[in-house]
Amino acid sequence: MSKTVDVFFSQKKKLVETNNIIVSTPIEQISSELFVKREDLACPPPGPPFGKVRGLYPVLQKLKEKGVEVVSYMDTSISMAGWGVSYFAKQLRMKAVIFYPQYKEFRHNQEEYIKKWHEFGAEVIPLDKPNRQQINWYRAKKILDQKYPYSELLPQGLPFEETIENVVDEIKKDYDKMIHFECVMVSVGSGIMLSGIVKGFESIGYRPEIYGIFVAPKNKENMKNKIYKHSGVVYDKLFLIDTEYEYTDREDMEIPFPCNPYYDAKAWKFTTEYLKLFRKPILFWNTGA
Repeated sequence: MSKTVDVFFSQKKKLVETNNIIVSTPIEQISSELFVKREDLACPPPGPPFGKVRGLYPVLQKLKEKGVEVVSYMDTSISMAGWGVSYFAKQLRMKAVIFYPQYKEFRHNQEEYIKKWHEFGAEVIPLDKPNRQQINWYRAKKILDQKYPYSELLPQGLPFEETIENVVDEIKKDYDKMIHFECVMVSVGSGIMLSGIVKGFESIGYRPEIYGIFVAPKNKENMKNKIYKHSGVVYDKLFLIDTEYEYTDREDMEIPFPCNPYYDAKAWKFTTEYLKLFRKPILFWNTGA
């Protein structure tokens, strides 16, 4: 077992003992040129190792204050969002309802994550004859509205301002370290984490080159405009890279820290293969394990 993985497990244990819901995460040195922001540690176990849920907990808190009793999500066969929703709902004494596309057999991470949803007391509803995710979302909303009057179906991808602001806080907290990085590399799905990174560096008055590596094919111009809109920043050193992965493609290369094969591992492979092309030192922003 590598030293970095040893650190991972020791930190996990420490975080569990603090009984915190969302925590600040370390920057670990991999080499003289490469560092990793361990956002996979943002949510201590038994929550998901997924930095994007940073904004989810405060959003659910606000929904509960408004009288929402049931919170729901239309999950994919890969995402950890349903895990986060069911976990936080239990913490807040809300009911979680998680929908998922039902195929002839479980795909990708479905079987593992469905067990997590049940573990935290969620009601799990399969949608047969799965359609595109957006259509599935409307199908789920119709079922939810009919069954639960005080409910909320969360938007796909969890595109919350609260997540962006939490990421900004992480950058401000590590100001002394952040101002030494020449490049920042991160995987891009919905673009929310990247929006937080862009806004965070703008907020501290320091502009490294930021590279967003797509985990699935996307329109670069649309994504860049989306990031500018969410961050409120037109960032002239933002570069988006399509490495031609499909969403369901896995990257199973050996990595010296826990890394999600459907998201971050794709960006890590690109970063390490083309390391010599980028200004150093580099910060790799690992969003999940």
